[in-house]
Amino acid sequence: MSEVLRVLVIEAATPAREWLRHHVHVVWPTAQFTELSPAAASGMPAEFGGGDFDLVVLSLDDGREAALEWLGRYARRPGFPPVVTLAHGGDEALAVRAIKAGAEDYLPRERLRHDGLVAALRQALSGRRAVPATRGMGLPRGWRTRATLHAGEVSSVLLAEHEDSGETRVYKLLRGGAVELDAGLLYARFLAEYECIAGLAHPNVVQIHDIGVADDQAWIAMEYLPGGTLGARIAQGLAPAEALAMARGIARGLAAVHGLGVLHRDLKPANVMLRADATPALIDFGLAKAMRSEQAITSPGMIFGTPWYMSPEQGHGAPMDERSDGYSLGIMLFEMLTGERPFHARTPMALVYQHRNAPRPPLPPALAQYQPLVHRMMAAEPSARFESTSHLLMALEAAA
Repeated sequence: MSEVLRVLVIEAATPAREWLRHHVHVVWPTAQFTELSPAAASGMPAEFGGGDFDLVVLSLDDGREAALEWLGRYARRPGFPPVVTLAHGGDEALAVRAIKAGAEDYLPRERLRHDGLVAALRQALSGRRAVPATRGMGLPRGWRTRATLHAGEVSSVLLAEHEDSGETRVYKLLRGGAVELDAGLLYARFLAEYECIAGLAHPNVVQIHDIGVADDQAWIAMEYLPGGTLGARIAQGLAPAEALAMARGIARGLAAVHGLGVLHRDLKPANVMLRADATPALIDFGLAKAMRSEQAITSPGMIFGTPWYMSPEQGHGAPMDERSDGYSLGIMLFEMLTGERPFHARTPMALVYQHRNAPRPPLPPALAQYQPLVHRMMAAEPSARFESTSHLLMALEAAA
């Protein structure tokens, strides 16, 4: 499980979602929720592997047969997070069907209390199914798998070690036959993650070593960043000086990729990894897009994320430039300083609305000196933000 519990909730009733959030936050205060209606869940792509979540809570009350079909489609996949099902008026037959379909547990709502819910969730998390070891399958000759960092239906991320030198690298593998990959859009998306920053050597951007095809998998080899994610570091708490130092490092990385004519387009704490000395480095350019390109390459996984850090123009499908990434960094700086995101909503569309229309929340009085900087970075209109990442970086350096 990741440092912060990540829960996918598939439930139609808003009171039920709030009830669940309340009881989970009592035990896991930093837990992050992604909430989907049953209708939205039914539209998930076939390749959904659940790797962004530690736990799934699935309601069987709305379209029981459809929910059980969803459960059978995804829950038994290697590496898929444990699924706990909830239902009103359930019976033994329904419980048996849910468990057979892949659920870790079945909980009747009428008899469910706080202690019972927490115990069931703990048990489900402790019994999470392991991902089968790849034993180096798909890796170049001489490399072997040390650990599986992520496993989905389409791609996996492995920590690998060279048998002779002991060098460590991270390999991102895309499953499928090489011929089919070469001809498909999926391969184009995968390849774009390499091409947009190929050859860039910068302390605040992950180093891409190579790309290739071995056996039936395409792979990207990149450096291993051992310090964990910025999201985990935020959960531990950052002093203002540390937050500004992180923001400056991220801005330097953005300036480097923007200098190549590339937008990141998915800047968030989970996509910033830390080196051993806590230097931040940008990762995951799977949504990156050349500024001059008219063809967007979009990750199917974005449908499942909540756009906490998305600029107003991106949320509304409007043209974007480097100021959009600067906006996302502003949201992150607010969170680094306060420990809280500036906007909260139950649905992605409500968050999109807030980014465009809601007043910018003030920083606590002790942080008031950073208010003009943060609010300018988070301005709803791009014209009100810093005109370039270079100007933004100068402002961050001045604030320090």
